[in-house]
Amino acid sequence: MTGSRSRRGAVATLSAVIMVPVIGFAGLAVDLTRIWLVSARLKTSVDAASLVAARTMTSTTRDADTRAVFWANYTMNGRSARSHMLATPNTTVEITPVGTTRIRVTARATVPTTLFGIISRNTTPLEETSLAEREGTGLEIAIAIDQTSSMLASAGGGQTKLDLAKAGVIALLDILYGTEDTKRNMWLSVVPWARTINIGTANASLLDTSAMPASWTTFSGNWAGCVESRRNGHDITDAAPTTNQTRFPPYYWDTTYRQVGWVGTDIPVGVATLARNASRFTSVTGGAAYEGGSLCTSGNAYGAVTMSLYASANANNPTNYSVRFCRGANDWRDLSDTANPTRLRTLSASSGNAAYNPMYDYLVDAGFSGNGFLQTSAAGPNTLCAMTPITPLTASRAAVEAAVRAIQAPDKSGGTTVVAGMQGAWYTLSPNWRNQWTGIATSSEFGALPVAYNTRNMSKIAVILTDGDNNWQPPYSMDINRVTYTVRDSVRGSNWFTELMYNAYGRRTDYNTNTTGTDIATATSTTQQQANADARLDERFAAVCTAMKAQGITIYVVGLEVTQGSAIDTMLAACASDSRTYIRAQTAQDVPNAFREIANQLVALRLVE
Repeated sequence: MTGSRSRRGAVATLSAVIMVPVIGFAGLAVDLTRIWLVSARLKTSVDAASLVAARTMTSTTRDADTRAVFWANYTMNGRSARSHMLATPNTTVEITPVGTTRIRVTARATVPTTLFGIISRNTTPLEETSLAEREGTGLEIAIAIDQTSSMLASAGGGQTKLDLAKAGVIALLDILYGTEDTKRNMWLSVVPWARTINIGTANASLLDTSAMPASWTTFSGNWAGCVESRRNGHDITDAAPTTNQTRFPPYYWDTTYRQVGWVGTDIPVGVATLARNASRFTSVTGGAAYEGGSLCTSGNAYGAVTMSLYASANANNPTNYSVRFCRGANDWRDLSDTANPTRLRTLSASSGNAAYNPMYDYLVDAGFSGNGFLQTSAAGPNTLCAMTPITPLTASRAAVEAAVRAIQAPDKSGGTTVVAGMQGAWYTLSPNWRNQWTGIATSSEFGALPVAYNTRNMSKIAVILTDGDNNWQPPYSMDINRVTYTVRDSVRGSNWFTELMYNAYGRRTDYNTNTTGTDIATATSTTQQQANADARLDERFAAVCTAMKAQGITIYVVGLEVTQGSAIDTMLAACASDSRTYIRAQTAQDVPNAFREIANQLVALRLVE
């Protein structure tokens, strides 16, 4: 019996000795499973979090958003939080930017051991890290920036609204390009716009000059690059500019001198309209034989000029008449001066001078120069032409940034034609305009740009910023209530004051002649006439937006200082592709963040580690 008891004791002792490693290894199996689960969950969570961190790198809520995504993945939205398998009370998350396009998320956790602690350590530290990168790729982007005079308004801190618009675009470039000058399959165009677009003088091949006045031949070398909108419905299509019907009429504000009527008492209408007086009349006006009598008062006319006209159909000899011609909106040259066809008229900003012109005076006071060929000339064929030309698609960030920094706004812009900006953006993205733009980039993969619509792995994006609505203004210093010192811009008789200033659609009568759709109705007041015209421009804008979206172009709109619920707010929101792509910048200070938000939506994200 003694031997038997000894053997039983030995077995018990041996069992006790064996049970320690058995229990330890059993604990190891359990704990290794827990460690594997925690490690896998950590890895999944940091991967998801790093992608969010990369997308929101410039956001003030980046860290909070990143941590929220990490914990949502790690705890599976709380379903397994603090479970016995994933209980890691000391888990931490670290977020570290690496340059301007990469960001690292590192998570550390300590896993308490269970039975394995009998033979080894009581905790196991774990660490997982993920490096995410964002980059622009597979993009053609047109950036259309409002360069009207209102963009010169102060935004505080010594900056203008235009300054902050430029800063916003550069912030977008920072996100898309990082520290590189080019990215694979990414090109951007810059489309400044005001009351017109400027295609640049190097793109004269895009012009239709077939219907230009004779003086165009003389002055075409002074063309500054602006264009009217295309005619016969092509202002709302992207048809290739390969025929006169689809090309641009050049912006050419021909002289109004002696073209807008005369003081009615100076020549009887019956005398002025005599066929035998036609050549005598045109020798003084340089224009049509009859240019509208009784259209201004003596206080709104230049000094008298002598005209020799027949007083009747049967008169044997002409009679001299002293005729005072109305002041025009842009009296930059004298059509009748055939001996000096390139000579510019002398105009004055002094009301006591015989050459005084009120609109010229107004623009000189606003900082414009004298009579000439600049966009900022107070009179001339290019007056109020958009200041900065379009830059077609280019791969270089440096070139895009230079084009953005070069955008200028004049002290006066003569109105806003938002639809012209959208047209310009479309023409830089449309494959129908391939090989049309001078200086456009090419692709080693796709060849000539722009790429075809719906090209695989390529997106076309239009971004437009504006602080105003379509605004077709009357000429400066045109006032029906003024007895003196007002101007005219047409030879319309009654209600002459309802004519509007020359812009991207010519004049009101040109719009009705050259544009499909509803005409601009005649009104009996300047205010109503402008409202009628603006409504038609709004319709053209909506039509362009709809046509662009139908081709798969995503439209982002930044409405600067636009009141929510206003008519312009509704118009801009309808143009955007969806509510996500319409951004209201309540103040100019919000503009850079608006462009960062756009860039964050456009970037492609990938895990590097």
